[in-house]
Amino acid sequence: MTERKTIAVIVGTTDGFFQSKCLTGIIKQAKKLDYNVAVFSVFTMTDNRTKHQLGEENIYELLRSECIAGAVLVDYSFWADTVKNHIYDLIASIPGFRAVILDQNGRNGFKGIIPDDRKGFSQVMDHLIEVHGFRKIYCLTGAAEFSVSHIRADGYRDSMRKHGLEFSEDYIIFGDFWTMAATALAEKIANGEIEKPEAVVCANDKSASTLVNELISRGVRVPDDVAVAGYDLGSDSIINDPSVTSCTRPDLYTGELCICELHRQITGESVEPKDENKGVFVQGESCGCRRDVAFAHSFHEVERLENESESTFRFSCMQESLMASETLEELIINIYSRIYIIRNVSAFVLCLNKDWNLFRENDDDYIRKGYSEDMIEVMFWSWESEKRNVPFNSKELFPPDILIDDRPVTCFFNAVHFEDRCFGYQVVRFADEENNAPEDIYHSWASAVSISLEFRRMSDRMKLMYNRAFANSIRDAMTGLYNRQGYELYSKEIFDLAKERKTKLLVVVADLDDLKKINDTYGHDEGDNAITVAARALQTCCGNGEYCVRSGGDEFIIIGTYDYDNAIPIFYRSRIDGYLARYNSSSEKPYHVGMSTGFFIDYTDGYDDIDRCLKIADERMYANKVARKKGRS
Repeated sequence: MTERKTIAVIVGTTDGFFQSKCLTGIIKQAKKLDYNVAVFSVFTMTDNRTKHQLGEENIYELLRSECIAGAVLVDYSFWADTVKNHIYDLIASIPGFRAVILDQNGRNGFKGIIPDDRKGFSQVMDHLIEVHGFRKIYCLTGAAEFSVSHIRADGYRDSMRKHGLEFSEDYIIFGDFWTMAATALAEKIANGEIEKPEAVVCANDKSASTLVNELISRGVRVPDDVAVAGYDLGSDSIINDPSVTSCTRPDLYTGELCICELHRQITGESVEPKDENKGVFVQGESCGCRRDVAFAHSFHEVERLENESESTFRFSCMQESLMASETLEELIINIYSRIYIIRNVSAFVLCLNKDWNLFRENDDDYIRKGYSEDMIEVMFWSWESEKRNVPFNSKELFPPDILIDDRPVTCFFNAVHFEDRCFGYQVVRFADEENNAPEDIYHSWASAVSISLEFRRMSDRMKLMYNRAFANSIRDAMTGLYNRQGYELYSKEIFDLAKERKTKLLVVVADLDDLKKINDTYGHDEGDNAITVAARALQTCCGNGEYCVRSGGDEFIIIGTYDYDNAIPIFYRSRIDGYLARYNSSSEKPYHVGMSTGFFIDYTDGYDDIDRCLKIADERMYANKVARKKGRS
């Protein structure tokens, strides 16, 4: 594998026209300069510091990887200040970290690169003036405290001056980049509070579409009475009726420029983007043009495909299928079977921390920040192959199977987690890397994977806890032998197995000698000691899968089935007596531990159940106890 450097892209969410075009420019230029691209993003973003939010943000901890040569931070995509501030603090804490801030003047010592909105905004103005001949044009820009509001207003001024048109500074209205300022302006125009302009250019499409609709609702015809245009092209302009004339920011060029700047910082070499520094102008009906049918069709086609994916996801019953998986292996197979829901995917990898599902007595003990060094590529899928359970080091960032020798790749990284419990991360690569990013349905798809892993973890934990509780319920706490409940559970099974296999059934009843005397004379602690010694003596006999039971205070049972010969009682007594003799000779106790035993060993043909066999062994044990008291074996 070639030692190709990696550029990280730090983005809030990847959905949105702005992020898409920036990513296209970044990926395009990175490919030309032979860099891999790793895009780190979250699915949800909020200023509330919930456990889920912290779990989402953990993906950015991968930025500490030594294989990252530099990063582009798409500032605009982080609309939640707490998340944005966390990212800035994180990258500032990494020694020698190189970063370029897109859509920001710069911060924390990192250089900022801002799209040339001044030139882009002028394109819209040029259209209104040169194509439609408008002369009296108002500019509704954003809030005065934002530098971008002034930059776009400067674009308005540049075009007016370029065309020799007079204008008053009163024509420039500072608003809010939202709906309230546009509604207020529509009211003033409609009631004659201000002189009606020929056209209004808005600093973003949300304001423009709002202004169009508010003017129409007040009886002002658009574009016949007042024409309207917007900027930064979004869905608001395309789906509006009438559609709004707009222009994209030069996002593709800006993305390319960020990579060129990073390349200069990394290598010292200066390169320039090949694309022009301008946005894409899209004409609409709000200025008097015809709708750009081709562009609208391409937009709606993307919407159609996304709706189709959403419908496919809904009818796939993916969540139910994954949660019905009884093992991790079955879960992975079911995830494989739902890969088709992700459109245009060429490779997908699910990477889990090595001990992601390790049982701990304290369930609050888990990875919250960062990733374990030892990772497992539990699932790799591509068009060419499938693999499972490949170990790798998280410091390498990329799971090994997703890289390609002969060309750079672009991969999207997202956290796999439940609340703030880190399971690992998932990596996806698309067929058309320059023009693809995960669509909205990928959020639901990936969330289904994370939730099913938590369900699998909790199911395994509950099963283990149940098994522990069950094991404790059928075991004697003092000796570790099966208790009476354990005997009831397994005795019938052993009896039926002896009948089925036509092997002999063995039942041994044993009783500790003089327990009451030991308790009364030396105390119950010594009595407990004698019981434990007796249990160990009996366990020395069990070598063929027999069950050893403490059935009462000083009473024991051994049950088993095997091809026993008739000398087994002599063998067992020899084992028991030998163990006790060794113990008694070395224990320095003021009492001796002894046991009486009774044996049943026979085929089960003449018996309906084990109770009769147990009774025979018990009677023989009693006879043995009487004989031992009289000094006879």
